Amino acid sequence: MSKFFLGSQTVEDVTFLKVSGTIDEDNTLASSLKKIDGHTVVVDLAGVERINSCGVRDWVNWLNDLEGRGKQVVLVRCSPVIVNQVNLVHNFAGRGHVKSFFAPYYCGRCDREQLRLVQAEELGRGAGPKAPKVLGEGCNTVPCEMAFDDLEEAYFSFLPRAGAVSVDQGLQKLIDGFSPSLKDRIKRLDAVEKGSGEGGAPSTSQYSPLTGAGSGLSLNLGGSSGGRSTLSGEGTPAQIPPARSSLGFKALIGAAALVALAIVGYVAFYVFGA
Repeated sequence: MSKFFLGSQTVEDVTFLKVSGTIDEDNTLASSLKKIDGHTVVVDLAGVERINSCGVRDWVNWLNDLEGRGKQVVLVRCSPVIVNQVNLVHNFAGRGHVKSFFAPYYCGRCDREQLRLVQAEELGRGAGPKAPKVLGEGCNTVPCEMAFDDLEEAYFSFLPRAGAVSVDQGLQKLIDGFSPSLKDRIKRLDAVEKGSGEGGAPSTSQYSPLTGAGSGLSLNLGGSSGGRSTLSGEGTPAQIPPARSSLGFKALIGAAALVALAIVGYVAFYVFGA
């Protein structure tokens, strides 16, 4: 996991922040307050790989400090780690607006995982938002329609309370008030480059709905510590999607091989060591 990083740049009356790596007890969120001059703060969270309980505490306090100073916060390109936390911690987004976030997709035919950037306004109004349909990039057969790789009810449950779905009028008014250059900069944030490099989508290896690898969940609500807990809008643990058969078969083969090696070693020790 990468160390915590926070970069900032102020253009006109808007401060752009790029937060990446691991948000833990070694973060510099509190000391970054003096660098934030703009009235509007746009936070790019695509590079956040993990966040622990100390990081959650410091993040919520930092967001409260920003809002207490009259700052308007807009969260963009939220990684799945951030989406999980917004779902788990009621005030994780504070009074900020979630404008865009990454969603996991899977192509069963090509066995490929991809993260796609979703604009909150794309999901429309009403309860039970549905994941947008996307076509795979780099699939063996073209085009492949990818399946959303999580539970829609659980993954999108944060939207009604995070200023999305109905396309928060306050956010739209805020963006409409930007100069053309600032609007263009916001638009470029939504133009995700292919791959996991600078400005692109976070690596799919940072997120797994099956193993919880890289999820960085700070709360364990009734489940085992090795699992990934996702909450629905009512706060009840959602069911973990069933493991893919190919992954389960490989794990079974690996376990059988280890058992066989252990038996061979025991027999060799008994015969030659006697």
